[in-house]
Amino acid sequence: MRPKKPILLYCADRELLSAIAFTLRLHPYQVTAIQDSVEASLVAADRSAAFACGVLVHAQQGDLAGRLIHRILECAAHIPLLLVDRAGDLAPVRYADMVLYGRNTTTAHILASLQMLCHRRPGPKARSAA
Repeated sequence: MRPKKPILLYCADRELLSAIAFTLRLHPYQVTAIQDSVEASLVAADRSAAFACGVLVHAQQGDLAGRLIHRILECAAHIPLLLVDRAGDLAPVRYADMVLYGRNTTTAHILASLQMLCHRRPGPKARSAA
């Protein structure tokens, strides 16, 4: 049996966070689910926690998923980032490796995107926040 890939999951909506985390844990992922954006950025910056991918779910207007991407980039964490914009009010965030838009985004979409991001090798260019 293959080891589970550690991923960071952030969502401000507790119920949606719980549902997505439960589903991802049924697949080959070890999920660190966090509801607080400051805590998520601290966990992402921790050098000992090597995440294969970060999933940031923007579930409602006014949550901080877009700002969290910039916090993670400032902490020099080079993990692939998947932004799920269910609220539909974020401008395209060019620093996310993949963005899914709309309320109709399902867990199947998230799983397929995670599979692509976790298997992709990092390119020769590093992302920059500038």
